Amino acid sequence: MTGPATGATRAAAPVLLIGGGAGSGKSALALGLAAADPDLTVVHLDDFYHSDPDAGVTVEKLDGTGRVLDRAHPGSLDLARALAAVDGVRAARAVVVEGVFALCFPELRERAALSVYVDTPDDVRLARKMLRKLAAGEPDAVLMLRNHLHFSRPRHEQHIAPTRRHADLVLNGLRPVPDLVAATAAAFAAAKY
Repeated sequence: MTGPATGATRAAAPVLLIGGGAGSGKSALALGLAAADPDLTVVHLDDFYHSDPDAGVTVEKLDGTGRVLDRAHPGSLDLARALAAVDGVRAARAVVVEGVFALCFPELRERAALSVYVDTPDDVRLARKMLRKLAAGEPDAVLMLRNHLHFSRPRHEQHIAPTRRHADLVLNGLRPVPDLVAATAAAFAAAKY
């Protein structure tokens, strides 16, 4: 177990971290947990990227027209704002923190009563991510694939995949969401916090 949070870094509510690659099923699991227990608050780390690219890590655009925030690098997340949001949750039985970088930062891991890694094959994650972006109106599948090959895939191998070792529970992201919810809820209920 990651162990209970202690001292000044303790959140008001017990914390459940859900990490894994983009398209692994983290958000579906978090939403499933919240639907099963309305007393949970979900914090999506995607809401805490730096708004100013100069405050985070940037990469050259593939078309060479400038630099953009590298959303596949943990240095692009505004960790201070994310921690403030997690620590600010008061009126909840627990707080679920989900995102690709959920298990990257010791500051988040030390707050966790339970940490979960959703492990999903690369091809499935890529297909899910592309389907989601195409449904949202992203018109350029070629650009999506180039971004995946140049940025997302190497960053996943460098920053996300290694965080699996920090998980108390590793789930197969190919399993149905209700199965993942049941397994996570049971492990969280058994966690000492």
